[in-house]
Amino acid sequence: MSAQILDCKAVAQSIKDECKAAAEELKAKGIVPKLGIVRVGEKGPDLSYEKGATSTMNEAGIEVEVFALPADVSQEDYIKKFREINADPAIHGILAFRPLDNIDENVAIGDNLNPLKDVDACTSANMGKLVINDPTGLYPCTASAIVEVIDYYADQIKETVRKQYVPLPNARPGQEDDVACGLDVCIINNSNVIGKPAAMLLTNRFATVSIVHHLTHEETKKMYTTADVVIAATPFKDTVTADMIKEGAIVIDASVIRDKVFDENGEPVINEKTGKQKTVTIGCCSKDVWDKASWMTPVPGVGSITSALLAKNLIKACKVQNGLL
Repeated sequence: MSAQILDCKAVAQSIKDECKAAAEELKAKGIVPKLGIVRVGEKGPDLSYEKGATSTMNEAGIEVEVFALPADVSQEDYIKKFREINADPAIHGILAFRPLDNIDENVAIGDNLNPLKDVDACTSANMGKLVINDPTGLYPCTASAIVEVIDYYADQIKETVRKQYVPLPNARPGQEDDVACGLDVCIINNSNVIGKPAAMLLTNRFATVSIVHHLTHEETKKMYTTADVVIAATPFKDTVTADMIKEGAIVIDASVIRDKVFDENGEPVINEKTGKQKTVTIGCCSKDVWDKASWMTPVPGVGSITSALLAKNLIKACKVQNGLL
């Protein structure tokens, strides 16, 4: 078997199209969805993320305003500006770049960010809403992106997995059509960004979810060998190998690992422009997993959906703040 590709770009585009239609409806009501980006200094990764987020928002019909603060901004001045942005009713979501040098993020952001504008889902209030399945909650983008992949390919996953089981005898009306309902999922990650929220998102829809991590007992880890869907997100390449999944499993590799490039003699390959060793982006699944899985995400893949989920969170935040959800 050679796994078919779960096209994450197609998933991202469908979310952006959905957001654009929703943004047009809001504008027809006189509401202009707007994201505020708070950046300190001009760090390369921040500028790159800002460019990508701005492009995605523009494509989704969402306005963006960047608040660029000097690299040496004091915590007092940062908080003052942050509170000003937070209080602006024209800004429906705030994306604050981190880490911050010489500024206590928990105080500057955590103590001041309105949960209703928390489009990056970093506040405990939104994590609490996730636990109780509150539809107004804003949830972590990477975890939500994983669930969006499952939903987008629902028909294919049902065809691959559901035919192995009898119909769900205790399903409520409508649940029979929910691809997550009854799905056996194993997540190899227990972080607050991916593992825990992904598990809760799927549990809220009656999937059966197991979480394993580096401290899980070796015998217990074998639970991923029977899972219908394996969600893997570890910082090390070849963490997941073919012997760890069942034949025909659906595998979602949500890792982003920068692997150094070497030539045939084992010497580092240097990037002529930067003078640094070249790297390639890979996941945590070994190549042989592709030969055993039925469907699988490429890498990079899931990451391409996260910025689209940021737009989706912004639209939701806008609707909640205007009493439309």
